[in-house]
Amino acid sequence: MYQGYYAKKGADRNDLLANPEVTFQTFALDRANIRALRRVPLDRDTAQILDVGCGNGSSLLQFIRLGFLPENLSGVDTDPERIAAARANYPNIDFRLESAEALSWEDSSFDLVFESTLFVLLTSDELAADIASEMLRVTRPGGHIMLTDWRFSKPGSGFYKGMSRKRIRALFEVGHATEIVARERGALVPPVGRLLSRHVPTLYFMVQRLLPFATGQFTTVLRKKYRRGG
Repeated sequence: MYQGYYAKKGADRNDLLANPEVTFQTFALDRANIRALRRVPLDRDTAQILDVGCGNGSSLLQFIRLGFLPENLSGVDTDPERIAAARANYPNIDFRLESAEALSWEDSSFDLVFESTLFVLLTSDELAADIASEMLRVTRPGGHIMLTDWRFSKPGSGFYKGMSRKRIRALFEVGHATEIVARERGALVPPVGRLLSRHVPTLYFMVQRLLPFATGQFTTVLRKKYRRGG
């Protein structure tokens, strides 16, 4: 999917230096994640964090920038080339080549389990449910799951299934196993966000505020309950 995407859109599609369309989309994503993390009581010296579907590891940079320790960060992905790049770029982080359906960590290993643009790519309900179950398993009771994903499907593409509120509630048993503690607006839908970022960036966050339906990406934080239903 990634190879086809970049072959069609160009290698600089998401390059911050080469493509101004990405600039404010990235600012909006970062702002949403920072605002969400402010709602999570994490000790930056000790918090154990896992990135599910980590790719080349770049999503974990935001945690390092915010003061979390690299040796307490972990990432998992099924692409050997991306994991090799992650290990080369961030040698102090624990990266593992394995499926998120069967994580090698023990129960309750992490204070925060994070994903970015993973579930929108999972069109199989069974696979998505298995991964969500594993994310819940390795999160400690009272710990948090942070989902940064796109809420809309892309009609006719066959590759994207939006991470709507309804889908989040079903996958993560909201109300039983988890509860929502934060939901922050991220990037605008790409046709709008990329256009504004390139041509009129000063209007970007105004449009986000005035036209909430134009927000395509959200960061949602769930707290894992200490026991089901309580």
